[in-house]
Amino acid sequence: MVTYQELDHLRLGKLKEAATQWQEMVRKLEKLADGGGDGGASAAGLKKKAESADWHGDNATVTKKFVTKTAGEFDDVVTAARSIHTILDGAHSKLKTHKEDLAKAVEEAKGKNIHVTSDGVVKPGEGGREPSQGEIDAVAERIKDILTKAGEADTTAAEALRLHAQSKYDFRDTGFKSFDGAAKSLKDSKEFLALSKKNPEDLSNEEIRRLAELAKENSGDPVFGERIATGLGARGTLELYGALADTGTWENEADKGRMAAVAELEKQLGTSLASATQSDSPAMEKWEKDVVGLGGKEVGRDNGAYNTRVYGFQAMSNLMRHGKYESGFLNEYGDALVGFEKKNTHDVRDPGPGGQTRENELPWNQDPLYARNNLMHFGDENDAGTDPMTGYMKALANNPEASSDFFSSTEPQNNSEWVLKDRPGYNDVDALDYGESREDYEGPSAVKEATGAALLAGATGMAPGDEQAPGTPHTEQQKQVLDNSVNYLGQRGDGFPSEMRDDMAKIMTNHGATVHDAMSSVDGDPPLDQENLMEVTKQVSKDPDTYALLSEGMNYAMVHDIENEKANPEDSLDRSGYTLGFMEEARHRAIGDLTEDELSEAGWKEKFANATVGAATSFVPYAGGSISAGAGLVAADWLEGEQERIKDHATEDYQSTYEARQKQADSLAERWYAANREWADDPARDGYSGDRGIYSKIEAAANDGNKKFEGLAGAQGG
Repeated sequence: MVTYQELDHLRLGKLKEAATQWQEMVRKLEKLADGGGDGGASAAGLKKKAESADWHGDNATVTKKFVTKTAGEFDDVVTAARSIHTILDGAHSKLKTHKEDLAKAVEEAKGKNIHVTSDGVVKPGEGGREPSQGEIDAVAERIKDILTKAGEADTTAAEALRLHAQSKYDFRDTGFKSFDGAAKSLKDSKEFLALSKKNPEDLSNEEIRRLAELAKENSGDPVFGERIATGLGARGTLELYGALADTGTWENEADKGRMAAVAELEKQLGTSLASATQSDSPAMEKWEKDVVGLGGKEVGRDNGAYNTRVYGFQAMSNLMRHGKYESGFLNEYGDALVGFEKKNTHDVRDPGPGGQTRENELPWNQDPLYARNNLMHFGDENDAGTDPMTGYMKALANNPEASSDFFSSTEPQNNSEWVLKDRPGYNDVDALDYGESREDYEGPSAVKEATGAALLAGATGMAPGDEQAPGTPHTEQQKQVLDNSVNYLGQRGDGFPSEMRDDMAKIMTNHGATVHDAMSSVDGDPPLDQENLMEVTKQVSKDPDTYALLSEGMNYAMVHDIENEKANPEDSLDRSGYTLGFMEEARHRAIGDLTEDELSEAGWKEKFANATVGAATSFVPYAGGSISAGAGLVAADWLEGEQERIKDHATEDYQSTYEARQKQADSLAERWYAANREWADDPARDGYSGDRGIYSKIEAAANDGNKKFEGLAGAQGG
């Protein structure tokens, strides 16, 4: 609390001078960080040169890392300097205003014959009119209000500056953008922490909603997020959510209002924690390390007492469904989660007489239903939130870079092999909603849906909601994610998750050039395992929507190849034919044994009757307006041919690939001729005439490709 004398005698010159000096410091540091636009030496310039340098050995791993990290430190210095200037300048402005307000209040009081002493005591003046007690009280209250606001400004400045002084060696990479924002962040985080320190069971629905409201109002503010994360501590954070989500502690386990309040807190607290992980302060690094360390430990009420066992992974994974968590934290967390699951997945025998032995159960599904918390996430019918992989996969989907790291990593274990192939599953739904047990549930799996979204992000760089694939070349990690997804999902055969068909169709469309290369490789070394690729293509082709998406995407890939192959144009025509043969074989294996009635029941006729092209363009990396008109025509011709084919009878006796796909094949041949007319019409070349030769070439390649690929993958149908 600032006293009357302190504010009245406050000298602000030094504070103003400090703010001005920091403003000049910001200008100088910005130039060091980015060069100031004049081409001078800068940290950003050094970082750019380091990233583009062709370094090998120690230089590639040590020197480059040092330069890029140092450049990042310059950015942190600028952030800190801007924040400090904001605090000092804001404090000066606020205190100057409050000092002026105090002087004005004293002066106006004199007009009412009210005297304010040097230490702030308000009393009647001598002589003149006699002020009423109400007038005296009003002046005293006004002065008290001014002093309170001055005290708040002083406290805000002090606490904000202390945040920047916490580390002895590093600069904070987060800061304040306005003084009022700093004040709100500090005030709201104090209220949040005070409320969250209560026994969770005693928190009313209104208090839970207030916690969510505070987090929502400060969404995206890493300082607020860091203060509540470090204020609660890792265990406190996990215990708070674990206890609030424990319906066994509620007065009414079916309390819809409490469910809604906890669901909103999960979202808003999770988002705030995501912002907090963007900070590299020592306090947050400790919080992150402790969260990972607590993943396999019990954090529920009474530390795992009857019906309340909650693992740290379960609590944190529900929170991390929301927001974008920092990549390093996500990968350390994911490595630990997979390691814990692999180590602790085993057979279990249910207790009591007649208890059955259940094989290969994840740790989250080992206790009997009566001895654990069966509902930790509210609002999704197919997702009870007890499987921590679901929330973690959603977190990866929100951070494509982290997802690429996770699904391409083989240390400390092969994450893709576990998650995509070996990991057992269970119906993570509220047992009360589906008959007598959770096993009665037959709908889509939340964890498989989330895994598909994460895989899509890791392979393409696209986060949920992105409308267009990045136009940059795929990274080596993204290429590895494609390879892993094809290999491990392909090995599952008909155990391929139907929930992931659309994601794989999008991934294969996004990597269309690589997939086309693999599908068309008849005598070389394909970039993908063809047997597994055939199996994945077959599985995708079982659903009319995902089949259509992949087919459209491959049309774009084939035309892109045709329009860009200049060294040996004839090869691109052959490759298109071979890919048609591959796709036709996969289609035949997927639906070749279905009757016409079965196809109608599965929606093939209805969906293709109303289908249009264009759905795949969002996932084509070279799209963005650059998909040629020719590619669009080929896609349209394919769709027209497919519609006629399904309308007549999709399960006619097995035709040659060319007969089955003649409209598509002819359209590709014509696109090839349009792109290579001069080459094709050269008298020195034979067999590429526009009236007949090109059609014969693609027909031969399509039929040859189909024969070549008949021996790949499993049995037809299934």
